[in-house]
Amino acid sequence: MLREVHTGSWLGRRYQGHGIGTQMRAAVLHLAFEGLGAQHAASGAFEHNAASLGVSRKLGYRDDGIERHVVRGHPAVLQRLRLTRADWQAARSVPVEIRGLEPCLPFFGLPAKPGR
Repeated sequence: MLREVHTGSWLGRRYQGHGIGTQMRAAVLHLAFEGLGAQHAASGAFEHNAASLGVSRKLGYRDDGIERHVVRGHPAVLQRLRLTRADWQAARSVPVEIRGLEPCLPFFGLPAKPGR
């Protein structure tokens, strides 16, 4: 297994700048790394999206190359980002607690018992 997750999120402009995006991403990363045993998380944001890139870097993601796309008929550059388990552990700053995950593990393709 790759033990890799891909994260992405969208937050309305009026909710940006209040820490909600950071809390959302921290919760997803905690689920991925602590709950599901991921080793890497990948994400990306278009280079003009400083807020999204800032949240990713705040949580420990590092640059992982670029992708070129066409958006609304114009070239756009997507900055790929990658987070290792070690970098996630070093950058953790938002407290997160998981409850009731055990019965859900089969939906993630994992056995519903310790030692997976």
